[in-house]
Amino acid sequence: MTNLRKLQLIELEILKEVDKICKKYHINYYMAEGSLLGTIRHNGFIPWDDDLDIMMLRKDYEKFLKIAPSEINKRYEVQHSTTIKNYWSPFIKIRDLKESEYKQLHISHLTSHNGPLLDIFPVDNVPKIDSFGQYFQSFKIRLYRGMLGLKLYRKPKNIKSFIVYMMSKFYSLKTLHKKLDKTFKKYNNDSNRYVVNLASYYNYKKQTFPKKYYGKPRYVKFEDILVPVPKEAEKILAKVYGNYMELPPIEKRVIKHHFDH
Repeated sequence: MTNLRKLQLIELEILKEVDKICKKYHINYYMAEGSLLGTIRHNGFIPWDDDLDIMMLRKDYEKFLKIAPSEINKRYEVQHSTTIKNYWSPFIKIRDLKESEYKQLHISHLTSHNGPLLDIFPVDNVPKIDSFGQYFQSFKIRLYRGMLGLKLYRKPKNIKSFIVYMMSKFYSLKTLHKKLDKTFKKYNNDSNRYVVNLASYYNYKKQTFPKKYYGKPRYVKFEDILVPVPKEAEKILAKVYGNYMELPPIEKRVIKHHFDH
């Protein structure tokens, strides 16, 4: 078994724990990003993928954040700005605390709990497919997120990032997280007909869909379990990835994250 496959199987166990909590408390979630692609195209992990992503509509996300820290198996930690100090991300991470050969060393100065993980993205309401207000909302999230990273674990690489780094000095960590949270939820009116995953690294336009695309989850095989995907998962994948069933060229089949082992 390869090191990558071992890591994937650890992450699969995290997903099973999250799934158990979600079923117990009637919290909806959906596979997200490359994990959604892997579910539909491979019925499991993309063979060269080293992370696992899910997403929740905002109400479910907030409910999960309230319940999970006390409900989750002690082997795992719910990482969020409300649960740990010096938090570096704008969304929830579920981290495996068991001693592991896999470590994200770029955050080792922030936490010793830096092993295998699962990401949970919030999905928020927006009024339209696109508007200037939504563009500015996305811009602010990228700016605050950049400040967060530069404040905690990144170094400026150019003039632009140096300016963002200097700007970050005028904000406390707590303030940055508050601003991020407020900006994510700017349009969270249930009457809005569209939703967006603004925590994604993809452009917000690629991540904005009619709310009805999510709807009641469908269940699809993922490794040895069934997992929920959006009602119109194929339409979502087509917009984000284009011809999503076609494998990329070999040179693009690369691991994205930073696990040292």
